[in-house]
Amino acid sequence: MRKKWVFTLSIVLLGVVMRATFTTIPVVIDNVAHSFGLPVSQLGILTTLPLLTFAIFSPTTSYVTRRFGMEKTLLGALLLVLLGSLLRVASASMLFVGTILVGIGIAFINVLLPATLVKFTPNKIGAYTSLYSTTMTLMTAIFQIIAVPITKTFSWQMLVVFLSVIVLLVVVTWILHMYVNVDLSANKRVQQADNKTEQVHPWRNKYAWAMLVMAGIQSAVFYTSIAWVPTVAQRTGLSATQAGWVIGVMSLIGIPASMWVPSFLERSNYKQRVRFMTGATSLWLIAIIMMYNTQAGLIWWLIVTSFIGLGGTAVFVYMVTSYAIRTRSPLESSALSGMAQTGGYLIAAGAPWAYGVLFAQLDSWFLQTTVMAVAIIIFIGLMWFVERDETIFE
Repeated sequence: MRKKWVFTLSIVLLGVVMRATFTTIPVVIDNVAHSFGLPVSQLGILTTLPLLTFAIFSPTTSYVTRRFGMEKTLLGALLLVLLGSLLRVASASMLFVGTILVGIGIAFINVLLPATLVKFTPNKIGAYTSLYSTTMTLMTAIFQIIAVPITKTFSWQMLVVFLSVIVLLVVVTWILHMYVNVDLSANKRVQQADNKTEQVHPWRNKYAWAMLVMAGIQSAVFYTSIAWVPTVAQRTGLSATQAGWVIGVMSLIGIPASMWVPSFLERSNYKQRVRFMTGATSLWLIAIIMMYNTQAGLIWWLIVTSFIGLGGTAVFVYMVTSYAIRTRSPLESSALSGMAQTGGYLIAAGAPWAYGVLFAQLDSWFLQTTVMAVAIIIFIGLMWFVERDETIFE
């Protein structure tokens, strides 16, 4: 690459928009509902819509990429995120339309980013995965912290405009990257040749199916924890403010894992990977089991959320890094990532809802928590299974 800094800046900014563009609005959902004259209950779907769009559109990414190429497809995805983000402030109906467009764009970005690293930085996949995953974790937490002050000082619409400006910056840097680092005509010829010679069929691959289930478990436990840990913590005696602290710890404590784990995974062998990830996943499992304590205090919950943050982030990073280091080409990476994320987000979209239904019916979280613990044990078993061969598509 002639201008590596342009590509690096693009990756950093992509890390900002990959989560903050849809996780920030729920923080100020009361303000949004009030401005449109809607009950808050009608806006609850705003947290589910992006996950559903991830599940629906992730498998289409490889087909679109074959037609238009990776760089143009990623640019189109960013433009969708920008358009959707701006539409959200127009009206109540456009709030939902815009959220769907943001979800579609991010679905493509989620799938293409590991493949992009395989193509442009094949020898530094771990470092760049660390770069965008750390940025994603940090900026998600920061925007959740500053969302309320910005909304109180200005408005929630100004908060959305601020997010949209960041998306616009990514569009500009990615276009610049395409201009200075990519020979689009040569890229098209290579893409056409690859399409003719390389055939990838993840839906026929046993390891890809295992990765799909693993992605589902990772996403389901993560999003369910985000949604319900504060409620469960308050049921054991914590105040709403204290519950906010523990969920903030869960977000921030994962940053060290997102910084270090990708590079470790890239340079480690099979035995080192599975041993380390078994330990990290076990930490996650211990945290879920600790949720059984009905008399837990603040310190107990800080330990629980610290373990969830560290273990859960390590598991997430393991998944996104595997899409790159366990495949041999950008096409394989995007195909695997698209398939795995389809199942993952489809499962994740229903998990928090199911947890809540059982919570309301049983007035307890024991059964749901047991299901989460069993799911994590299944994840560990599947991880040992998929690590048996060097690459997914042998």
